[in-house]
Amino acid sequence: SLAAANLSLPPSVPLGSNKYRSKNDASLQDAEKNTTIYRMIDTPGHGKLRLEQALSSLADPAIRGVIFVVDSSVLDSSDTTVLRDTASYLHDLLLALQQRITGQGTSKAKSDISVLIAANKQDLFTALPAGAVKDRLQTEIERVRSSRSKGLSTVGQEGADDDDDQTLGGGGEEKFNFKMMEEEYRINIEVVGGAVKGEGAGKGVRKWEEWIGSLL
Repeated sequence: SLAAANLSLPPSVPLGSNKYRSKNDASLQDAEKNTTIYRMIDTPGHGKLRLEQALSSLADPAIRGVIFVVDSSVLDSSDTTVLRDTASYLHDLLLALQQRITGQGTSKAKSDISVLIAANKQDLFTALPAGAVKDRLQTEIERVRSSRSKGLSTVGQEGADDDDDQTLGGGGEEKFNFKMMEEEYRINIEVVGGAVKGEGAGKGVRKWEEWIGSLL
């Protein structure tokens, strides 16, 4: 089930809203001394609960960003099951955000939205670096996208526009990449490595905290 909590951002993490303030602004100096509170909603990753609880929650117009955590230590395994499942879930999440922007199925959201793909467990020697995680996910999402598009075209021939709305990134011939989501739908996607546990965990968490701070 969904779990929500109010979390605090360390004072040392810069906020995105600070760039609009003067360096001499007293409130900016205060902000650098105090923690910032933000709300985090944890959604289940189990396959049976994704649509009902996780993806349906993305319709909330108050959401500023989405953190999608992946285990970077198993994406390079000879067993591609985890990679396929991860890419399929990420595909569905991005499609839900795309439809949130275009107004398909829910009220249209005009605001931009950011997605952080948190490549976790970078402290393990089997972990793929963030750049490789990005490449693997883009390639696998293209496979999912192609398979889903073929399924749509065989179900009905109601028009290309309808298919485009149901296809991640639209119905163009270009292979899927994260950049097209920003250019076409104002969905900015970043892949950042880190580690919740283990050696070097603080550095990884710091990068994720900075991403969160940029949205506040």
